[in-house]
Amino acid sequence: MLKKKINITFFSANRAEYGLIYPFIKLISSNKNFKVNLIVTGSHLEAKFGNSISEIKKDNINILSKIKIPIKTNKLSETSSYFSEVQNKINKILDKSNTDLIFISSDRFETFAFAISSYLRKIPIIHYEGGDVTEGGALDDNIRHAITKLSNLHITSNQDSLKRIIKMGEEKWRCINVGYSAINNINLSKFNYEKIKLDFNLSSNKPLVMFTMHPLVLKNKLFLKELNESFKCIEKLVKLEYQIIITYPNFDPGFELIINKIKKIKLKYKNIKIYKHLGRLNYHKILYFIGKSKNGACVGNSSSGIKEAIIFNSPSINIGDRQKSRLKPDNVIDVKADCKKIIKTIKENLYVKTKRIQNPYKLTKEFYGIDKKIIKLIKNKNFYNKKCTY
Repeated sequence: MLKKKINITFFSANRAEYGLIYPFIKLISSNKNFKVNLIVTGSHLEAKFGNSISEIKKDNINILSKIKIPIKTNKLSETSSYFSEVQNKINKILDKSNTDLIFISSDRFETFAFAISSYLRKIPIIHYEGGDVTEGGALDDNIRHAITKLSNLHITSNQDSLKRIIKMGEEKWRCINVGYSAINNINLSKFNYEKIKLDFNLSSNKPLVMFTMHPLVLKNKLFLKELNESFKCIEKLVKLEYQIIITYPNFDPGFELIINKIKKIKLKYKNIKIYKHLGRLNYHKILYFIGKSKNGACVGNSSSGIKEAIIFNSPSINIGDRQKSRLKPDNVIDVKADCKKIIKTIKENLYVKTKRIQNPYKLTKEFYGIDKKIIKLIKNKNFYNKKCTY
């Protein structure tokens, strides 16, 4: 055991990100050499997005601080002001926290604010899910790669991302592929098909579509087309007696357009189920139901449809450009944002035999020893003196 516990601070601003870091929080918390804290902000604290802070509280995570700032990010021009407000709050927290390490995930602009504040304080950064590519019109890629260049330890979700980070000039000994961490949250033996069917009032005889759409930030005209065509498709599926579950978007610029569409379609069709925040367990229950019923699909443009649907043998219909170039298993079917094409693709792929499909995001043995690996690396004086080998 070390003389002093390592004070490691995690950061989360939305539901998807929390689902990725929770397995690491759980694993690292079990190691007596660490003291684990969490800073929470963003949609976790907003009723509009389902107050997902309640899920964190159920997990009994030690919350160091809650950064409550009104989410004014519906326009791209507002995002920099929100970024600055979040960063100012983070600065004050870090000044008092005695943080030794920070652990951040993915590609959010709030996460970037946390990374910059930590970097300028010489607090080493552990970054998960770097190296991915999603060039379809979100802010993600540049922010994700910028965080990589600030980070001291790179933990990836797949082998392709690991290779990409090394090509970016990061030292190999700092790069570890553990697979997709959310898989560790899933125990298929604990799911009960009939209970899920009852709890969510679902039918085995009617096809089920779980739909999630996020904004396409940098392509306004294309975003409007994808939005309109997708919801036109949902309306037609309702008339074809499909069961529809819709979850809310993240709070990227343009989110209000999606929420307004959701509200309008709910007023028109009372039998559509709308969830601001399903929670990771309920989200996985629906995917499990789809996979077992062999009569449904995960539909939209969320990365969860790409990285999680395969675990439950569920087909995933990926609409439009948002996830362009992202590494995809073969259960994911790309389709352009055209109502007729989307419906045709859904009908053709209501059930895909995914059991034999290779999952590029599967967990590796490195995941289970990541706490010990972190300790080993920070004992290396070079851990703090980062060098890029271009």
